[in-house]
Amino acid sequence: MNYYIGIDLGGTNIKGMIMNETLQPVISKTAPTPQNKNPESVFSEINNLIESMAAESEIDMEDVSGIGLGVPGLIDSRQNLVLNAANLFWTDVDAGKWLHKYLKKPVYTENDGTINALGEMYFGAGRGCSNIVLLTLGTGLGSGIIIDGSILHGASHVAAEAGHMIIEPDGARCSCGKNGCFESCCSATALTRYARERIKDLPDSLLLAYASGNQEAITGEMISKAWDEEDPAAKQAVEIFARKLSLGLVNLIHLFNPEIIIISGGVSQLGERILGQAREQVENALMHPIQRCRIVTGELGIDAGVMGACYLVYSNRN
Repeated sequence: MNYYIGIDLGGTNIKGMIMNETLQPVISKTAPTPQNKNPESVFSEINNLIESMAAESEIDMEDVSGIGLGVPGLIDSRQNLVLNAANLFWTDVDAGKWLHKYLKKPVYTENDGTINALGEMYFGAGRGCSNIVLLTLGTGLGSGIIIDGSILHGASHVAAEAGHMIIEPDGARCSCGKNGCFESCCSATALTRYARERIKDLPDSLLLAYASGNQEAITGEMISKAWDEEDPAAKQAVEIFARKLSLGLVNLIHLFNPEIIIISGGVSQLGERILGQAREQVENALMHPIQRCRIVTGELGIDAGVMGACYLVYSNRN
């Protein structure tokens, strides 16, 4: 029996999973990411998590084919090199070397958006599709792109940074230092910013009541609830977000002609409140009906990344 280990490394938690040779999950566990976030501590914790999963499921590490690792940041997958991971404070970290120090197994490292795309392609909303764009709309905006069944890597293996397309040149400053990036316009952070801006003109908004008068405490969940109550500030914030999201989606469709675009992450919980408007605007902006693609929310939730990391090993070993 062959087994595949997947690790989805985040700034707060590390999620692990082991799948068997028929790609059925055997066990999954989560551990907190060490607060100091230095590579030695993080990879030691990953090793502990893997050993714990193997022991609980009575799997001999000799039967493990490899380890797939997803990391939020800029990744050179050829070298298992994390070039930059802002929320881990990492620069030029050799993930393959660190994991191999503990576990003498092949290592495959990709951006977290890519492993999410793989997970949804094989196990979730993208089943049966070979051309997929996945966007993770959370605190930032991550992405993964699959073309003709293969991960889009680019010349330097750092492609698919859709979050840093410029869609509004005079827009808000992004964490990367540029203005008007897709991420700065269409993340959860952007959505709450739009809501705060609308409240200035609509001080009776339900959003202020939900947030006990503290604008900074407004969340996506509050916006969703207020939208359902026909709150004008929430409605307008969602409308602004959907319009800017549609700009990015049109660009991605014109560039890659995907069969499906999958929206995941915290903002996806607003579902049709945002996607219904975005779809209509995208359809009106496309050059030709043949370019139409499905725009849907993901099916796997927080498991998409770790399942995709397992599949990453499977696809490289078979």
